[in-house]
Amino acid sequence: MAQPAANFLRSFSHILAAVFNDRAAFNRLWRDSGARGHQPGMIAVRWQGDWVSEANGHQGELRCLLRWHNSTQLEARFCATYARWLRVCYTVSLAAQEDSGPLRLKGEADLGMLAGGIYKYEGELSQTHFKCSYRCKYDHGTFHLKPLS
Repeated sequence: MAQPAANFLRSFSHILAAVFNDRAAFNRLWRDSGARGHQPGMIAVRWQGDWVSEANGHQGELRCLLRWHNSTQLEARFCATYARWLRVCYTVSLAAQEDSGPLRLKGEADLGMLAGGIYKYEGELSQTHFKCSYRCKYDHGTFHLKPLS
């Protein structure tokens, strides 16, 4: 398939993925977790920042809800803005390994064929920042988030 046609189909599939995901559930959790706030000295629940594709330059806002699944696993629920008005929400399980500094994170999630398939994540998390890189078959990039009080 010619490159322009492949890029168009990939963009169209991202639009379909944004239409067919449950943003309402994410927004409800976001609102409810904000009412509880977070305690000093603990990892924040709500994070906000942006993502940037290093493959094609696309970028957008990113919100994340973090919660401990167990002592070594975090559940990260993301809601990313794509093309300024589309929102894609998904969940990733991240293995958390303590280091002398920030927590080291690693995980992967199958976001489905429409969104690009299997994404792999590596990053770090502290009380003041959440930085991560992502990679899938068609895309790779980074995101940077700060905690919300």
